[in-house]
Amino acid sequence: MATLSYSLKSSKNDLPISPEELANRYFFGIPIKDPNGTVMNNANIGFYINAAVQSIEGLLNIKLTKQVIEESLSYHLNDYASWGYIPTSFPVLKAGGLAGFLGKVQQVKFPAQWLSVKRTNDPTGAHRKIQIVPTSGNVEHGSVEYSGISQYMGWFGQQTIPDYWTVKYCTSFDIIPADIADAVGKLAAINIFHQLGDIILGAGIASQSIGIDGLSQSISTTSSATNAGYGARVTGYLADLKQARTDLKNKYDGIALSIM
Repeated sequence: MATLSYSLKSSKNDLPISPEELANRYFFGIPIKDPNGTVMNNANIGFYINAAVQSIEGLLNIKLTKQVIEESLSYHLNDYASWGYIPTSFPVLKAGGLAGFLGKVQQVKFPAQWLSVKRTNDPTGAHRKIQIVPTSGNVEHGSVEYSGISQYMGWFGQQTIPDYWTVKYCTSFDIIPADIADAVGKLAAINIFHQLGDIILGAGIASQSIGIDGLSQSISTTSSATNAGYGARVTGYLADLKQARTDLKNKYDGIALSIM
Protein backbone atom coordinates (compact mmCIF):
# COMPACT_ATOMS: atom_id res chain seq x y z
CA MET A 1 0.00 0.00 0.00
CA ALA A 2 1.34 3.42 -0.94
CA THR A 3 2.20 5.83 1.85
CA LEU A 4 2.53 9.61 1.89
CA SER A 5 4.92 11.45 4.19
CA TYR A 6 4.67 15.10 5.18
CA SER A 7 7.80 17.08 6.03
CA LEU A 8 6.74 20.16 7.99
CA LYS A 9 9.50 22.68 8.66
CA SER A 10 8.91 25.39 11.23
CA SER A 11 10.91 28.26 12.68
CA LYS A 12 10.45 31.25 15.02
CA ASN A 13 8.39 28.94 17.25
CA ASP A 14 5.82 28.65 14.42
CA LEU A 15 5.22 32.42 14.33
CA PRO A 16 5.21 34.25 10.97
CA ILE A 17 7.22 37.03 12.62
CA SER A 18 9.48 36.72 15.66
CA PRO A 19 9.35 39.06 18.69
CA GLU A 20 12.77 40.42 17.69
CA GLU A 21 11.57 41.17 14.16
CA LEU A 22 8.44 42.82 15.51
CA ALA A 23 10.50 45.10 17.75
CA ASN A 24 12.98 46.03 15.03
CA ARG A 25 10.41 46.56 12.28
CA TYR A 26 7.45 48.21 14.03
CA PHE A 27 9.03 49.80 17.14
CA PHE A 28 12.14 51.35 15.60
CA GLY A 29 13.34 54.05 17.99
CA ILE A 30 10.75 53.12 20.62
CA PRO A 31 11.91 50.93 23.53
CA ILE A 32 9.46 48.24 24.56
CA LYS A 33 9.90 48.78 28.29
CA ASP A 34 8.35 50.57 31.25
CA PRO A 35 9.73 53.78 32.86
CA ASN A 36 11.79 51.64 35.27
CA GLY A 37 13.61 49.98 32.39
CA THR A 38 11.85 46.59 32.58
CA VAL A 39 11.66 45.20 29.05
CA MET A 40 8.50 43.38 27.93
CA ASN A 41 9.51 39.73 27.66
CA ASN A 42 9.28 37.73 24.45
CA ALA A 43 6.55 35.50 25.86
CA ASN A 44 4.17 38.46 26.15
CA ILE A 45 5.14 39.78 22.72
CA GLY A 46 4.62 36.29 21.32
CA PHE A 47 1.12 36.22 22.83
CA TYR A 48 0.14 39.36 20.91
CA ILE A 49 1.64 37.94 17.72
CA ASN A 50 -0.37 34.73 18.19
CA ALA A 51 -3.54 36.76 18.75
CA ALA A 52 -2.85 38.70 15.54
CA VAL A 53 -2.18 35.45 13.65
CA GLN A 54 -5.54 34.04 14.72
CA SER A 55 -7.31 37.23 13.64
CA ILE A 56 -5.67 37.21 10.20
CA GLU A 57 -6.30 33.46 9.77
CA GLY A 58 -9.98 34.00 10.56
CA LEU A 59 -10.24 36.98 8.21
CA LEU A 60 -8.60 35.23 5.24
CA ASN A 61 -9.61 31.61 5.97
CA ILE A 62 -6.01 30.40 5.84
CA LYS A 63 -3.40 28.81 8.12
CA LEU A 64 -0.06 30.54 8.61
CA THR A 65 1.79 27.48 9.91
CA LYS A 66 2.08 24.27 7.91
CA GLN A 67 -0.29 21.64 9.23
CA VAL A 68 -2.29 18.64 8.10
CA ILE A 69 -6.02 19.31 7.80
CA GLU A 70 -8.61 16.53 7.86
CA GLU A 71 -12.16 17.62 7.10
CA SER A 72 -15.52 16.38 5.89
CA LEU A 73 -16.91 17.81 2.66
CA SER A 74 -20.20 17.29 0.87
CA TYR A 75 -20.52 15.27 -2.34
CA HIS A 76 -21.92 17.32 -5.23
CA LEU A 77 -22.81 15.38 -8.37
CA ASN A 78 -21.91 18.14 -10.83
CA ASP A 79 -18.55 18.76 -9.15
CA TYR A 80 -17.70 15.06 -9.04
CA ALA A 81 -18.48 14.68 -12.75
CA SER A 82 -15.81 17.29 -13.54
CA TRP A 83 -12.65 15.31 -12.70
CA GLY A 84 -13.81 14.88 -9.13
CA TYR A 85 -13.57 18.57 -8.28
CA ILE A 86 -13.37 18.75 -4.46
CA PRO A 87 -13.36 22.34 -3.09
CA THR A 88 -11.47 22.56 0.23
CA SER A 89 -11.67 25.01 3.12
CA PHE A 90 -7.97 25.94 2.91
CA PRO A 91 -5.34 26.16 0.15
CA VAL A 92 -3.81 22.75 -0.65
CA LEU A 93 -0.04 22.30 -0.78
CA LYS A 94 -0.17 18.50 -0.93
CA ALA A 95 -3.08 16.07 -0.91
CA GLY A 96 -2.79 13.02 1.31
CA GLY A 97 -6.06 11.12 1.21
CA LEU A 98 -9.64 11.08 -0.03
CA ALA A 99 -12.34 8.64 1.01
CA GLY A 100 -16.14 8.57 0.74
CA PHE A 101 -18.38 7.61 3.66
CA LEU A 102 -22.08 6.99 4.07
CA GLY A 103 -22.46 7.69 7.75
CA LYS A 104 -19.54 5.87 9.34
CA VAL A 105 -19.26 3.24 6.60
CA GLN A 106 -16.44 3.78 4.11
CA GLN A 107 -17.65 3.30 0.54
CA VAL A 108 -14.59 4.24 -1.51
CA LYS A 109 -10.98 5.30 -1.00
CA PHE A 110 -8.81 6.88 -3.69
CA PRO A 111 -5.02 6.46 -3.82
CA ALA A 112 -2.97 9.56 -3.06
CA GLN A 113 -1.36 9.32 -6.52
CA TRP A 114 -4.74 10.11 -8.09
CA LEU A 115 -5.21 13.36 -6.17
CA SER A 116 -4.20 16.33 -8.28
CA VAL A 117 -3.39 19.79 -6.90
CA LYS A 118 -2.10 22.91 -8.60
CA ARG A 119 1.67 23.04 -9.11
CA THR A 120 3.42 26.40 -9.29
CA ASN A 121 6.75 27.99 -8.39
CA ASP A 122 4.78 30.81 -6.75
CA PRO A 123 5.08 30.10 -2.99
CA THR A 124 1.70 31.82 -2.43
CA GLY A 125 -0.14 30.20 -5.33
CA ALA A 126 -1.92 27.20 -3.75
CA HIS A 127 -5.58 26.66 -4.66
CA ARG A 128 -8.49 25.51 -2.50
CA LYS A 129 -9.26 22.36 -4.46
CA ILE A 130 -8.35 18.74 -5.07
CA GLN A 131 -9.26 16.83 -8.22
CA ILE A 132 -9.25 13.13 -8.99
CA VAL A 133 -7.09 12.29 -12.02
CA PRO A 134 -6.31 8.56 -12.54
CA THR A 135 -2.58 8.22 -13.16
CA SER A 136 -1.89 4.48 -12.91
CA GLY A 137 -3.75 1.21 -12.58
CA ASN A 138 -7.51 0.86 -12.74
CA VAL A 139 -10.44 -0.10 -10.57
CA GLU A 140 -10.19 -3.79 -11.39
CA HIS A 141 -6.55 -3.90 -10.28
CA GLY A 142 -7.38 -2.33 -6.93
CA SER A 143 -6.09 1.23 -7.36
CA VAL A 144 -9.37 2.39 -5.86
CA GLU A 145 -10.60 0.61 -2.75
CA TYR A 146 -14.32 -0.17 -2.64
CA SER A 147 -16.11 -1.48 0.43
CA GLY A 148 -19.21 -3.53 -0.25
CA ILE A 149 -21.43 -2.48 -3.14
CA SER A 150 -20.92 0.50 -5.42
CA GLN A 151 -20.39 3.61 -3.37
CA TYR A 152 -23.40 5.38 -4.91
CA MET A 153 -25.91 2.50 -4.85
CA GLY A 154 -29.21 3.83 -3.54
CA TRP A 155 -28.11 7.44 -3.96
CA PHE A 156 -28.53 7.81 -7.73
CA GLY A 157 -30.63 10.87 -8.50
CA GLN A 158 -29.37 12.71 -5.43
CA GLN A 159 -27.38 15.82 -6.32
CA THR A 160 -25.76 16.17 -2.89
CA ILE A 161 -24.66 13.85 -0.09
CA PRO A 162 -23.80 15.85 3.07
CA ASP A 163 -20.35 15.29 4.59
CA TYR A 164 -19.62 12.39 2.25
CA TRP A 165 -15.93 13.05 1.57
CA THR A 166 -13.20 12.83 4.19
CA VAL A 167 -10.13 14.57 2.81
CA LYS A 168 -6.65 15.03 4.27
CA TYR A 169 -4.14 17.57 2.99
CA CYS A 170 -1.27 19.85 3.98
CA THR A 171 -2.00 23.58 3.98
CA SER A 172 -0.28 26.95 4.56
CA PHE A 173 2.49 28.59 2.53
CA ASP A 174 6.02 27.59 1.59
CA ILE A 175 6.94 31.20 2.37
CA ILE A 176 4.68 33.54 4.35
CA PRO A 177 3.75 36.42 1.99
CA ALA A 178 5.16 39.79 3.02
CA ASP A 179 1.77 41.52 2.93
CA ILE A 180 0.29 38.98 5.36
CA ALA A 181 3.32 39.17 7.67
CA ASP A 182 3.02 42.97 7.60
CA ALA A 183 -0.65 42.79 8.64
CA VAL A 184 0.20 40.41 11.49
CA GLY A 185 3.03 42.68 12.65
CA LYS A 186 0.96 45.86 12.65
CA LEU A 187 -1.99 44.20 14.38
CA ALA A 188 0.27 42.80 17.11
CA ALA A 189 2.09 46.14 17.48
CA ILE A 190 -1.14 48.07 18.05
CA ASN A 191 -1.94 46.10 21.22
CA ILE A 192 1.57 46.64 22.56
CA PHE A 193 1.49 50.37 21.73
CA HIS A 194 -1.71 50.69 23.77
CA GLN A 195 0.14 49.43 26.84
CA LEU A 196 3.29 51.47 26.24
CA GLY A 197 1.27 54.65 25.69
CA ASP A 198 -0.28 54.40 29.14
CA ILE A 199 3.08 54.19 30.96
CA ILE A 200 5.38 56.57 29.06
CA LEU A 201 5.99 58.58 32.25
CA GLY A 202 4.38 56.10 34.61
CA ALA A 203 0.96 54.57 35.06
CA GLY A 204 -1.73 57.26 34.74
CA ILE A 205 0.79 60.15 34.36
CA ALA A 206 0.34 62.42 31.32
CA SER A 207 2.81 65.17 32.28
CA GLN A 208 5.63 65.72 34.72
CA SER A 209 7.28 68.87 36.14
CA ILE A 210 10.54 69.29 38.10
CA GLY A 211 11.59 72.54 39.86
CA ILE A 212 14.91 73.32 41.62
CA ASP A 213 15.98 76.79 42.86
CA GLY A 214 13.94 78.72 40.36
CA LEU A 215 14.64 76.34 37.46
CA SER A 216 11.87 74.17 36.17
CA GLN A 217 11.37 71.52 33.51
CA SER A 218 8.10 70.16 32.25
CA ILE A 219 7.51 67.06 30.16
CA SER A 220 4.13 66.37 28.58
CA THR A 221 2.94 63.47 26.45
CA THR A 222 -0.05 62.97 24.20
CA SER A 223 -1.45 60.51 26.74
CA SER A 224 -4.78 61.49 28.30
CA ALA A 225 -8.04 59.98 29.44
CA THR A 226 -9.16 59.75 25.80
CA ASN A 227 -5.91 59.56 23.84
CA ALA A 228 -3.06 57.04 23.79
CA GLY A 229 0.54 58.05 24.19
CA TYR A 230 1.45 56.57 20.80
CA GLY A 231 -1.90 57.46 19.26
CA ALA A 232 -0.40 58.72 15.99
CA ARG A 233 1.44 55.43 15.35
CA VAL A 234 -1.65 53.41 16.28
CA THR A 235 -3.86 55.51 14.00
CA GLY A 236 -1.41 55.05 11.13
CA TYR A 237 -1.29 51.27 11.55
CA LEU A 238 -5.08 51.07 11.77
CA ALA A 239 -5.40 53.05 8.54
CA ASP A 240 -2.91 50.72 6.82
CA LEU A 241 -4.82 47.65 8.00
CA LYS A 242 -8.16 49.08 6.88
CA GLN A 243 -6.78 49.76 3.42
CA ALA A 244 -5.14 46.32 3.18
CA ARG A 245 -8.18 44.36 4.40
CA THR A 246 -10.03 44.30 1.07
CA ASP A 247 -6.88 43.59 -0.95
CA LEU A 248 -5.90 40.68 1.30
CA LYS A 249 -9.42 39.21 1.17
CA ASN A 250 -9.53 39.39 -2.62
CA LYS A 251 -6.04 37.96 -3.02
CA TYR A 252 -5.99 35.12 -0.48
CA ASP A 253 -9.63 34.31 0.28
CA GLY A 254 -11.44 34.98 -2.96
CA ILE A 255 -14.82 33.58 -3.95
CA ALA A 256 -15.83 29.95 -3.48
CA LEU A 257 -16.86 28.42 -6.81
CA SER A 258 -18.24 25.04 -7.87
CA ILE A 259 -18.65 23.41 -11.26
CA MET A 260 -22.13 23.93 -12.73
